Amino acid sequence: MKIGVKLTITFFCIAFMAMLVAGVISYVDAKAALKKESFNKLTAVREMKAVQIISYFKQIKDQLISFSEDPSIIEATKQFKAGFKQITTELIFNETNFTSRRNKMDTYIDSVFIPELNKNSIGVVNKKNLEPKNPNALLLQQLFIANNPNKLGSKHLLDSIPQNCTYNKAHKKFHPVIRSFLQRFGFYDIFLIDNETGDVVYTVFKEIDFASSLQNGAYRNTNLATSFNKALKINNSEDVALVDYAEYLPSYNSPASFMACPIYDKGKLIGVLAFQMPIDNINNIMTNNKDWEGVGLGKTGESYIVGEDFTLRNQSRFLIEDSANYFKMLSEIGVGKLTISKIKNYKTSVGLQEVKTYGTKEALLGKSDALIFSDYRGVPVLSAFKPINVLGLKWVLLSEIDEEEAFSPTLELRNSILKGSVFVLLFILIISFYISKKATKPIKELEFDALELSKGNLDVVITNTRKDEIGSLAQSFQKMQASINDLIHGLEDKVIERTQEVVKQKDIISHKQKEIIDSLNYAKRIQQTLLANDTFLNKYLPNHFLIFKPKDIVSGDFYWATKNETCFYLAICDSTGHGVPGAFMSLLNMAFLNEAINQNKITEPNEILNHVRQRLIKNLSKDGGQDGMDGILMKIDLKTKHLTYAAANNAPIIIRNGEVIELEADKMPIGMGMRTEPFKLYEANLQPNDTFIAYTDGFADQFGGPKGKKLMYKPLKEKLKAYNDLPLNEQKEKLATYFENWKGEMEQVDDVCLLGIKF
Repeated sequence: MKIGVKLTITFFCIAFMAMLVAGVISYVDAKAALKKESFNKLTAVREMKAVQIISYFKQIKDQLISFSEDPSIIEATKQFKAGFKQITTELIFNETNFTSRRNKMDTYIDSVFIPELNKNSIGVVNKKNLEPKNPNALLLQQLFIANNPNKLGSKHLLDSIPQNCTYNKAHKKFHPVIRSFLQRFGFYDIFLIDNETGDVVYTVFKEIDFASSLQNGAYRNTNLATSFNKALKINNSEDVALVDYAEYLPSYNSPASFMACPIYDKGKLIGVLAFQMPIDNINNIMTNNKDWEGVGLGKTGESYIVGEDFTLRNQSRFLIEDSANYFKMLSEIGVGKLTISKIKNYKTSVGLQEVKTYGTKEALLGKSDALIFSDYRGVPVLSAFKPINVLGLKWVLLSEIDEEEAFSPTLELRNSILKGSVFVLLFILIISFYISKKATKPIKELEFDALELSKGNLDVVITNTRKDEIGSLAQSFQKMQASINDLIHGLEDKVIERTQEVVKQKDIISHKQKEIIDSLNYAKRIQQTLLANDTFLNKYLPNHFLIFKPKDIVSGDFYWATKNETCFYLAICDSTGHGVPGAFMSLLNMAFLNEAINQNKITEPNEILNHVRQRLIKNLSKDGGQDGMDGILMKIDLKTKHLTYAAANNAPIIIRNGEVIELEADKMPIGMGMRTEPFKLYEANLQPNDTFIAYTDGFADQFGGPKGKKLMYKPLKEKLKAYNDLPLNEQKEKLATYFENWKGEMEQVDDVCLLGIKF
């Protein structure tokens, strides 16, 4: 066999084996890397969702405890309990109208409740089991449910009934407040329960559980009753009773969870507060608001929670996106017809879809991992699972994606490697044949010259006496040698030239930076001349302290004051943005305030804010901008010292006798926003030795402390209360020191403005 053929075959075999090994290694490494990356992504999603879920329930816990400690809720519980006990006496409830009212409730249950319940129910419900035995309960149900003119689902809109009784007076006073709280935070219902009798003395939505007894009534075995009984045993003020999701008959068998805590009045247990939480908020968290691809879960991935009973605690993605194939899948994997019927009727898989997979079993044993196994559909998936403890509930959180989708890029890589390998092998075969024919002794000579060049010997002499291809190759080496020499010299010149340019640019930048800093310092002096000066404030507010800390040289927060013949006006405001943009906004806002009071002679704070908002919208919002400010405008009568105010988002507080009193504010900005109704005028109703506090959000929003978290308003109010008995200058110093200690080495995130006035 000729040497040319041998060389060709040898080159081809070497190339083929090299490409085969490289292709296999590349494919295996790519698949392993993709698997690792997929699990990393799933684990990240799992951890993110776990934090969100735990934070969501902690937020509800904090809201529940805070609400139970609210004086208005304590008073509402006492008045509702009293009204519940007295209603049959006050409304002269006898045997005759007992039968009449019973018939009305029977009619409501037959014509409204049971038909609605049957939409979500498999079995038959005996209405006799739903009727309250207590005449007080029957009377309240008849008045607030059967006689309620609002349609089903809108019963909560009724504030008052025609009858004059203790219960109706309490309902008229407290119901709008509790209803507003429910709507703000999205709860399904809120309950006030008598701790002694278990009577549900108040609910927002007035479903069929209203006025029933959780001790001996129709719903004594529900999870609401369980949460009530657990709450009665709570001794720690930071504990709550959380009961897992289950079918709840009064809510038409929709799955519901309850969180409850005791209500104390001066250390005495008077009742239990309970929240009924819908499943929607958990669904939104776990489905990323139905945007699974937005968190990297692709076309088949999902995150979901499983309870101790191995059933889902949020909706299956496949039920949401493709219900027809979802139900087909349930039939194929052997799910019972009754379960499938319930899922269809209830339109939810929560508490019904069983997920007894390797991951859920391991997680309920306390293990966390990322593995491949079959999910509840019987489809192989990459799964990252872990146990989570949600206020005592043992749940499992899993983030999964179909194995086929996760590894689809490796299939594309394999096909690309095969196609490329065929092309490269053909190319190598041709080149190998050509080189083997032309390989001669001069190649070794060139090899030696090339080796010298690679060592940096650019002075090596490359000889060329041939006129064929080898000669051309030698000539190319000569040209390369010359090019390298030219390149090295050129690079040296470029380095010198670029170094000079960098030095020049540095000087220019330093000069420009100095000009900018000088301009900002001048702008600061301009802004400070427009703020209320100390002499003016001390004249009309002799007992006050002020903390003003701009984030940057100039500030979006500002304090501004003026007066007319009879009144003194003071504004504590937070303009949109901070730094230069915020400073421009503050100048504009101060100009509009001055225009309203001193030019247009508007006297009432709420009308002044209405005027400023109109001016801002007219001048800044015509192109869709929402610039403006939040803040408080106070008016102090110079003779009577009576204080009225209007507030946009930022609510002031009063510190009185060691207690913090929250004042009201309109939840809308001074500018374009979601709400544009007129601002309200509020009275402070101050008493001697009261301290009136107005502030922007910069103090409470500062990150810091040992964990780098936001300070929040509650700790700030505690400090204001703790320092209230000190002289005003000491209060200011301690608050400023507290802020700096909290901030530590972290950057200030926003402008800070806080004013305290002692009356």
